[in-house]
Formats: sequence, structure tokens, C-alpha cells
Amino acid sequence: MVRPSPLDIYTLVDKSNCKECGYDTCMAFATDLLERKIHLEDCTHLMKDQKQKKNYLKLKELITPPQKPVQIGVGPRKVIIGGEEVLMRHQLTFYNQTGIFIEIADTQEDIISIIKYLTDLKIERMGEKLTLDGIALRCVSKEGEKFMEAAKTIVNNTDLPIMLCCLDPEILIKAAEEIKDKKPALYAATKKNWELLGQFSIQNNLPLVVTSNNLDELISLSTTLDKLGVDQIILDPGTFFGQGKIGFNYDNIVQLRTAGIEKNIYSAGWPIMGVPAAYWAQIRKIKKKEDLWKHKYQEVIMGSIMISIDTSLIILHTGKNKDDIWALLALMTLRQSIFSDPRIYPSVEPGLYEIGNPDQMSTVLVTSNYRLTKIPVEIDVKGANIDSWLLVVDSEGIGIESAVAGGQFSASAIGEAVKEYNVFEKLNHRILIIPGMAARLSGALEDEADCYVLVGPRDSSGIKKFIDEMWTPEKYMKEYKNR
Repeated sequence: MVRPSPLDIYTLVDKSNCKECGYDTCMAFATDLLERKIHLEDCTHLMKDQKQKKNYLKLKELITPPQKPVQIGVGPRKVIIGGEEVLMRHQLTFYNQTGIFIEIADTQEDIISIIKYLTDLKIERMGEKLTLDGIALRCVSKEGEKFMEAAKTIVNNTDLPIMLCCLDPEILIKAAEEIKDKKPALYAATKKNWELLGQFSIQNNLPLVVTSNNLDELISLSTTLDKLGVDQIILDPGTFFGQGKIGFNYDNIVQLRTAGIEKNIYSAGWPIMGVPAAYWAQIRKIKKKEDLWKHKYQEVIMGSIMISIDTSLIILHTGKNKDDIWALLALMTLRQSIFSDPRIYPSVEPGLYEIGNPDQMSTVLVTSNYRLTKIPVEIDVKGANIDSWLLVVDSEGIGIESAVAGGQFSASAIGEAVKEYNVFEKLNHRILIIPGMAARLSGALEDEADCYVLVGPRDSSGIKKFIDEMWTPEKYMKEYKNR
């Protein structure tokens, strides 16, 4: 599939430059529409003008990615999965990160406390808050009333999206009917029940998971449901464990993604999910309780592989207990790295930051505005209980080593930052501490900023030891004045 250009979109809008969408020109609107920063419905002319209706439909088809997006849930925490245009992140970017759902059985005794824990779970890393995306409710009881009550309990205690998981369509529909306004996903349609669940999905505008461990059968079911009128499908090719099964799962997901995105096969062009939680149904009885972590680790490995190949959604068993935070931290950290936009350097605002309660004799640490440099430095300094000033220099969002080599982090750039943020007006000294990777800038910087330069450690984890051993400002100011 050839990606449309802003000009392709521009030719289908009315070119009035009315500014009602918030943009000065229709071309600017077209550019950001292509980058998914806005929605097609933001163009009031397309929505109100009957003459533009055909163009609206053409535009909608034009901007829909080959892997169509599907929404689960409503409100601020709704999750959109799929919607990707490329197989590999470096080809463009991935737009919608893997949704991580935690499964809960309808027989769970402490269900409310678990729900609240999962809802409130936030891990702050590199300036971002990492959270879970939803809850998958499993029908373990095989009782319609119990499953329905558990579903109602979940939606009454969380705003997280929910997936209802039951292979008995009657029980599944009964529970979904009670919470349909929360837009739950339905798991799952098979060759035995596809028509009943398909009709219910259409009538209530709910996403429907289709499952089969045979890819031909899976695509056939997807095609049939699409012809029936289901327009929100999620594909589940099954998740299996054992010798050779990692490769089997990997191949199935990659084949589906390739068919949908690269070969543009419509019935394969839907979000794909995996269920690492299936591990617990497939292993033999755990012999030793102390070996439990090894089994959890196998589930996390499978989750990691699935996230790495842009599986749209995964369901985990491990993670609903506070002791299992390590598993979620590993998966959410991996996800954060993979789904960062390779076209954009992750940067922070340059400026002079206060860490703790610095005074006129506190250190001034210099770093770049690359987010993955600035934030670790800040965390390490805070963790060491050091009151310091942090001068963040505009390096165009590039890390220290590369920015020094490329000239973005230079003596002149640091000197300009010192003047712009009036650094020495706040101090009784003229001492800067630069990263060890920027050591070669020290001489030029002393001339540029009229200061004394200390070369600090190469890694911010060494800042505490460096300051404890080296921070003697009176000595350095004496050397500065005697130059």
C-alpha cells in the first residue's frame, strides 16, 4: 500500500482555508490529518456540506491504515489497538502501542482490591507515566449470573476497558448486554458461534475477537464476519507453549501482519492479539512453589516477544499481585522503548532546573535536552540527595556523545545557555560541571562562558561520589581568578 501524501488529502477538502478547524490553511490540516494529530471530523465543511459527503467517504478510505484500528472501552482510558501502516518501526513509526490487559477470573475472591490496584498502577519512567490498558474477565465459573455480576463489578470500580472472555456465547452475550455502554471487547467468535456473536457485535457496535489456531480458518472467519457487517474485528491465532512453540507463535503473528499490512489482504488487516496467560492452562502441575517465578518468567518472555513484533494486544496472568510488579515493569519498559517515535528525538525543554533546594554555592551540572539523558541525571542527583542546579542545553534532543560529535552540544551552545538563563547571576561562583563525554569542550567553554570547568563522570550514577570527593568551590574559584 502506497502511503498518501498531504497533497492527496488536500485535493479532497474544499480548500476554503476557513480556519474553523483551528488551522490557517487546508494544507496544514491535511498534513496533520495524515500524521493522526487530528480527526477527519474536525473539518466542519466535510461534516456539514452535503456536496462534500463523497469526498468525506473517499478521505476516510484514503487515510484508513492497512491494519485497521479498533477501539475498546470509552472515556479517557479507552484503548485503540492496531491501526499500523508498517511492519517495522524504523520504516515510519508505530502509532498505537501494544495494549496490556490483565486477566481476572469471575471466581476471584478479592476482585475489587485487584481492580483498584490495576487501575491505579502507574510507573513513572523517563518523564512518562506507564499504565496498564485493560482487564480481561474470564468465565471460570461457567455460570451466567456469576460472570455477569463480575463484569458489572469491574465496570463499577474502574474506568479501564474490559474484554469479556467466555466460549459459551449465551453467557458472553448476557454479560455484554449489561455493560455494552462501556464498549467491551467480546472473546471469542469461533467456527461454531460466529453468526450469533457477529449479529450481537453489529447490533451493539462492539469489537469482536475471532480465534482459531489455523490461519486459513481464522482468515475465513474474518472474511465471513466482515461480509456479515462486523466492522471491529480482532484476530487471535492462539498462543502455545512448549518445544518449538515460540517460533510457531511468532510465525503466525508475523504472517498475519505481513498479509494485512504489506500484502493488503483486507481480512488480515485487523489488530492481532496474543495470550501469554495461556501458559498457565498448558503447563503440568507446578511441583515446587519456590519454582513459581520460573513459570511467571516464561509468560513474561512470551509477552516480550509479542510486544517486540508489534502484537496489538496481549493478555497476562502475572501482574495482578503487587509482588509481580517486576513483570509489568519489564514489559512496560520494553513497550515504551519500542513505541517511541523514531522520527522525533525525545527532548525536554532546555533551561535551568532546580533539584532540591540549591543555593548560591551549589553545583551547576550541565547536560543535554535529550530526554533519556536529562531525566536519568535528575533522578540520580535526587536519589543522592544533592541540592544542585541543572543546566539543560538545547542539543536538538540528541544525547551527549552524539551531540558533541555533531556540534549540537558545543562550547558556544553551553555559553549561550549560561547567558540566556542568567546562571551566574544566581551564584557566588563561576563553576560548571560538564559530562565526562564532553571533556574536550572544557578549554573552549572556559573562554566562552568565562568560568572554571570541571569534567564530571561519564555516567550520572557517579555524580554523588564525584561531588563528595571533588566539590571544593573555593579552590576552583581561586584558580579561576589566578588565570
